[in-house]
Amino acid sequence: MRNSRHTTIGRRRFLGLTASALAAPTVISSQAWAQGKTFVIYSFDGVLGRAFKEQIIPPFEKQHGVRVETITMPGSVPPMQKVKATVDAGRPEADVIAMQLTDYVFARRNNLLIPLNASDIPEYKNLYPQFITEHGPGLLLWSYGIAYNTQQVKEAPTSWKDLWDQKYKGKVAINDPIFDQVLQMVNLTFTGKTLPVSDETFKHLTELRPNLLTLYTTGAQAEQLMRQQEIVLGAVWNSRAAAVQDEGVPIKFVAPKEGIFVRYNPFSVLRGARDPDLAKAWINYVCSKEPQSLLAEKGYQGSPNKDVVYSDHIKERIIVTDPEVLKRAVKEDFDTIVDNVAEWRRRWDAWKQA
Repeated sequence: MRNSRHTTIGRRRFLGLTASALAAPTVISSQAWAQGKTFVIYSFDGVLGRAFKEQIIPPFEKQHGVRVETITMPGSVPPMQKVKATVDAGRPEADVIAMQLTDYVFARRNNLLIPLNASDIPEYKNLYPQFITEHGPGLLLWSYGIAYNTQQVKEAPTSWKDLWDQKYKGKVAINDPIFDQVLQMVNLTFTGKTLPVSDETFKHLTELRPNLLTLYTTGAQAEQLMRQQEIVLGAVWNSRAAAVQDEGVPIKFVAPKEGIFVRYNPFSVLRGARDPDLAKAWINYVCSKEPQSLLAEKGYQGSPNKDVVYSDHIKERIIVTDPEVLKRAVKEDFDTIVDNVAEWRRRWDAWKQA
């Protein structure tokens, strides 16, 4: 969830990774710039959006002699109904879109994207294969695991089941926004599988209720709960824990033994794109080592690029940089999620009000 996992870190430290690290050797003539060719992409808001505008886009513009314009997605969530309408009309307003995985299911089912393969994206050879979709690479890896206060929790949690430990009564928080992840986490904890969501799922949720201080509704609220040490244990996204760690709060993020949830954003070319070749070049470029390294430093987003080298500071906060952790990444069935989320929401809301 892009509006729940972004974090801010020291601007000076990030800007130290200057755009010169990405600069392409090609020298573009003033004539090429004068042509005024424009390339349009959907992009993120907040910290990640600024990273693209300030650090990622300029080297690509120089290399290809184009001007890249961005359409900011509020909350970093694409307006999929509008996207569908413009694609179906043969006039997509952008060539490239970055989506959440549920949005990707919608796009795939509605034939909004063109397939991409290794001949289109040469950087595929450097990516972990589990993060390559039929329509583009999955970038900006973020994780859902356990954050805990190292001063108040003496024995580091190793299992999701630790959230149910009676000694944490009133000291635990879980999330409301991406409730489908909570439901899958509960199932994983007690059955070893994420699905199906059933009466048993909600039975175990009810058993967790005495430990819950709250269901946080935003990532910022999750940070505040950790910052004020109102909770000692929580199911959170890695970048939210990282933000608090950087403030000096004794928080650590871990991947439970049953599995960790790792989500990402497919970057895809829209059907009817004005310049599909340039769109493929852009995606290939964003996949490459230098942009991926910058995005890790900027927003604590992991990378599927095996060549990215992380600092120790980043490794601790992203954790999916460790191949052994990646092996524990839970495989989620997003088609099933999309087909059932409305009914799950009805049951989730009823459980909250009980």
